[in-house]
Amino acid sequence: MPHFPHPNIVVILSDQLRADCVGCYGNPIIRTPHIDALAASGVRFAQTFAQHPQCAPSRAALMTGRYPHVNGAISNHTGMADNEVTLGEYFQAAGYRSIGVGKLHLFDRKEKASFTDTMLSGGQNSDATSPDCLHEDYKRWLKAHGHWEDAVKAYAIHDTEAYWDNFQANVNPIPAEAFIDTWVGDRAVDFIHNQPAESPFFMFVGLPNPHTPFDCPEPYASLYHPDEMPVPKTFRRDLANKPPMHAAFKRAGRQINYEHLDEPRLRQAMAYYYGAVTLVDDQVGKIIAALEARSMMDHTVIAFCSDHGEFLGHFGMLTKSIDEYPMLYDVGLKVPMIIRTPDSMKGKTVEDPVELIDLCPTLLGSAGLEMAPEVQGRSLQAALTGEKSPHRDYIFAESGAVKMLRGSRYKLVYYPAQPYGELYDLATDPDECYNLYDDPEHQKTRDRMIRDLLDRLIHTEAPRHGASNREPAYWRYLYSRPFEDNNE
Repeated sequence: MPHFPHPNIVVILSDQLRADCVGCYGNPIIRTPHIDALAASGVRFAQTFAQHPQCAPSRAALMTGRYPHVNGAISNHTGMADNEVTLGEYFQAAGYRSIGVGKLHLFDRKEKASFTDTMLSGGQNSDATSPDCLHEDYKRWLKAHGHWEDAVKAYAIHDTEAYWDNFQANVNPIPAEAFIDTWVGDRAVDFIHNQPAESPFFMFVGLPNPHTPFDCPEPYASLYHPDEMPVPKTFRRDLANKPPMHAAFKRAGRQINYEHLDEPRLRQAMAYYYGAVTLVDDQVGKIIAALEARSMMDHTVIAFCSDHGEFLGHFGMLTKSIDEYPMLYDVGLKVPMIIRTPDSMKGKTVEDPVELIDLCPTLLGSAGLEMAPEVQGRSLQAALTGEKSPHRDYIFAESGAVKMLRGSRYKLVYYPAQPYGELYDLATDPDECYNLYDDPEHQKTRDRMIRDLLDRLIHTEAPRHGASNREPAYWRYLYSRPFEDNNE
């Protein structure tokens, strides 16, 4: 029996998957048997929040364990700083083979630094009218296996009025066996089957869905009937008491006027979204089956999560916050996160709020690797074995200059240099309908949370990677307790 000093690490990341669209998170309609089975064999974190509602900054935060405003990846168009260190680089330094499969969205230099082996798909560009936007690896495979014309037809749909009239919802003509997520799942399986049994590996699998467009292939497109889709209670609510960019996004964000989104078209988009989630779930099952076939489960850590959520009809909108229209609603930030280690508890649910950046130190610790002092996430290792998870007074998230603090009851969204903001009482208003920012009765709560936000931002100021003159990481504790004059 071979000895395994370090376990394999497999991270499966879906794109734009809301926590409440997974069966084990309480959705009674969605079919996600493989993700649910993973939760039953590991630990499910019920309150996990991404640090940014966009792909690239959220992925950079997950991979570095550092907040977007610290690592430099502050939007989908800005990569992290070159001297940031990712999970792939940490594991390579420990002798791991580092494998990246599917959609990475870490930008070229960091993708090359993070992985020794790659097989990439790129992401589905919902605005593109040609499959040339896809990565060369996937394009080459499509052409070699006779599916390029199907891909051309799929992207030609993006250039039609019907596509936009239906809010990017359509049936993708690419066969399910050649669809982008299926291809990514198959390539992950290939790597697992070709991996030497005695050599540890870190694998990051980026599944591109259920990200927009809402265009899963058959049979997934017909798996859910629009009539059974749960239209959110907020669908018809107006945005009158919100910051002005919310209504502006609804009118014209992403070239779409969501004020024209009616219930039948929302239900159809949701049905395709649900179908894409089940397609993603099938890939999770495929990857776990490959690990089982190689007898790797007793020395492999598996994490499943998403980079951010999806509006899916919340206040009558679809997709997510973008740079010009920052919005930090829970539906765009709350994501599933499940971690299974060989010695973790089975079927445990952790209700304590955690941040997606906590995954980085948790995986490093699970492999017995030392956490760099610059890592800002908190290890969840203790929670995996039944102990208490690290306490957080607040969850922090951001979208550019707009910052959020989310406590056990109240949630603040702060817009710098603006007369408006957001404050919600989550105990009485979990859907974030009633903005209390200007309510005189809540002024003390608002002002206290603004001060707490300032404290949080000061405490997340941290040195870049490299030699520090003040080890250990002094920023973790400086000003965290009252000043004491030891010279008195």
